[in-house]
Amino acid sequence: MAEKLKGLLGLCRRAGKLSVGHDAAVASIKSGKAFLAVTCADSSQRLKKEIADECTYKGRNIKYADTDLTMQELFTAIGARAGVIAVEESGFADRLYEYLTGGYEYDKKV
Repeated sequence: MAEKLKGLLGLCRRAGKLSVGHDAAVASIKSGKAFLAVTCADSSQRLKKEIADECTYKGRNIKYADTDLTMQELFTAIGARAGVIAVEESGFADRLYEYLTGGYEYDKKV
């Protein structure tokens, strides 16, 4: 995982804009606070399906990324071990979604 991505995840955590873990992420999605949900590569298929379904349930339009990040990599970035996170700020969510889906080359030097 690129250092810029780790930095952005850490910044998002310090800003208090992450819901970490299953219960917190699902609550954030259901309440309409979440702009992005992310599952880790080593999360169960059941969890990935549940989160993806929650993001689109009853017309919700919440971005979802199933990434190649492991729980350990996420832990090093945010300091919490979880298989799923929800981002509750649109600017962070947009940039993270670009990073995680390959829409932005985060290793590219500017």
